[in-house]
Amino acid sequence: MEYRERTDEGKAPMPMPMLASACPGWVCYAEKAQADMLPLLSAARSSQGIMGALVKTWWGGRVGLKPDEIYHVTAMPCYDKKLEASRSDFYSAIYSTREVDCVLTTGELDLLLSDLGFDPLSPVAGEDIPADTDVDAVFGSPWPELLTHQGSSSGSYLGTLLRQLADSHPNPTRIITREIRGSTDNVEYLLEDALTGEVIFKGAKCYGFRNLQNLVRKVGKETGTSRKSGNKLSLAIAARRRKARTGAGEVNTPTTDGSDAETTGRDEKKLDFVEVMACPGGCVNGGGQMKPVTKVQREELEVDEEGFERPMADEGVDEGMRWSTKEWVAKVEVIYWGGLPTPPPSPTLPAQHLHKEETIDSRRYEEADRLAEEVVRDACGDNEGKRWEFLRTRFRKIEGDVLQGGVTHDAVKW
Repeated sequence: MEYRERTDEGKAPMPMPMLASACPGWVCYAEKAQADMLPLLSAARSSQGIMGALVKTWWGGRVGLKPDEIYHVTAMPCYDKKLEASRSDFYSAIYSTREVDCVLTTGELDLLLSDLGFDPLSPVAGEDIPADTDVDAVFGSPWPELLTHQGSSSGSYLGTLLRQLADSHPNPTRIITREIRGSTDNVEYLLEDALTGEVIFKGAKCYGFRNLQNLVRKVGKETGTSRKSGNKLSLAIAARRRKARTGAGEVNTPTTDGSDAETTGRDEKKLDFVEVMACPGGCVNGGGQMKPVTKVQREELEVDEEGFERPMADEGVDEGMRWSTKEWVAKVEVIYWGGLPTPPPSPTLPAQHLHKEETIDSRRYEEADRLAEEVVRDACGDNEGKRWEFLRTRFRKIEGDVLQGGVTHDAVKW
């Protein structure tokens, strides 16, 4: 696990905090405008990148197909995933083929299905198979079941890390959260030892470019990579915060346990990991998602990139909500977490196969981890170089026209 590698005291120190790199919009911004942040980006492939390697390398080898004999299509909530698929790390020069040949947004997929007269809600043969059926035998699937996860609907990178750190800690733990400036898109997570109160891990969820720019400044300050020591605006903000804390009325940031994070010393802990997404609301609000239908006058409509007619943006509209609404994003979030069934039903693990100290969920995750390692070993053998290429990627500083000619980062507006 990359986080373990970065924090291993027995190895040379690696740059921290680790920043999630699954969002291509964030990666593009970092490569073009924040090259100092690139060493902090996780080298792990995104889910689309992993599937590209699995389909073209591992699955192709199992069924006797070469990478250039497979046409791989993904459905994603984001237009920038098309850009990600074109990166050089995901291209095979030997076979002259990309690991992902075509990326459809969910909105494009919806239009395609509509044009073909296909109803995605119609019954599918086999969807009513009893839950205790051996799905592996029926479908030849190597996976025991589809696992749910805790955390966010944007990959749950932070949630997964919190779970693993809590599971490996010898004492009971608790998670304390606090919203920064009252934003659900900018939240800090503290994993504490429930017995000693020690802060084991400090992570954050940062969605949307406004929060992202604040994150860059915060991380730059913590790591010493800030481009400027401060300008008039940043000095004024710092002075206002000092006045708020020492003047009339102390400004406290409440946490989920009712305490004040700043007065309890939790702010002294530096960030360890940040789940970064460019879209406010995360991937459920991706630019390629299916859009809400709004009743408006015909003259108030304009056509978006996918051919949908949508209401024109009003002045002062929420960031990232031009083609969507907070209500629609909340509805998509609910559906993501269980609003739609996924046939066929997954087989369950019998309780008698578990040890006393194990839970069914922990056993499932352990089995999934074992299978994942088996797949990687099957695809790469013991070759560490192949393993790295199979699971990871690289990031490169891109010199563009936007920040040349004396235009500074602080002058860029989103």
